[in-house]
Amino acid sequence: MNSLPIQIMQSYMAFWTRFLDVKGRASRSDFWHPFWINFLITSLLGIFSVGTLSSVFALFLIIPTFTVKVRRLHDSNRTMLLAIISHISGFITAFGTIVFVLGIIAVATQTETIGVLKALVLAGVFGTLFAGLVTLYTWIVLIMRGNKKPNRYGAGGSCQVEAAQNVVSTEVEHSSNS
Repeated sequence: MNSLPIQIMQSYMAFWTRFLDVKGRASRSDFWHPFWINFLITSLLGIFSVGTLSSVFALFLIIPTFTVKVRRLHDSNRTMLLAIISHISGFITAFGTIVFVLGIIAVATQTETIGVLKALVLAGVFGTLFAGLVTLYTWIVLIMRGNKKPNRYGAGGSCQVEAAQNVVSTEVEHSSNS
């Protein structure tokens, strides 16, 4: 049975066709199949174009990745707020890293504004730590199995996977009894 390649293609097509849809739910396969496919595409584009094409492709991925993350979080009955905080935490990490590097440069050059830069470096470190914890929590939630029963976001996602597994097991039982 070739259901896995079909499921992978369906998940990837849904990733692009529902790129503005934050309503409903997404199963783990709806999130992770596009994730690894896009990772491979971005990596290959980066190898062959010295990063230019992979950067452009990554820009195209921002919105559909966000929306499928929202639907995946809905599958575990969590709100869009976690996806928003998770996306913002990436910017906090980048900003914290820049501030940290600038602080190290300032300390190395012994500039007059060391007190302000020390405060910025400290804020950057705590911001990066906070962002890292939010990202870790979000990844754990994305990996976990969603609700098997309908929740306030509908009956899709893990409900559909559970229902499909029940249908297959029922069909197997009927065919073995015949």
